[in-house]
Amino acid sequence: MSFKDKHALETLPKTIAALQAETKKLQIKLADPNLYARDRTGFESISGELGELHRKIAAAEEKWLELEMLREEIAGA
Repeated sequence: MSFKDKHALETLPKTIAALQAETKKLQIKLADPNLYARDRTGFESISGELGELHRKIAAAEEKWLELEMLREEIAGA
């Protein structure tokens, strides 16, 4: 594995956790039943951010899984 791959394998779990924490913060904001009526633009902005965070989490998890499989393949060889 390259240094870059090893580094990514080590740091991706922290990155994923941080993204998940941010997701929870946004979900709490969206849980406000009056948010849409009070601030439609804010609601739409938060919804968009939440969607982007979900995409980033999925990409980071996929990358971590690929690197973990590569690490196991190399270790087993």
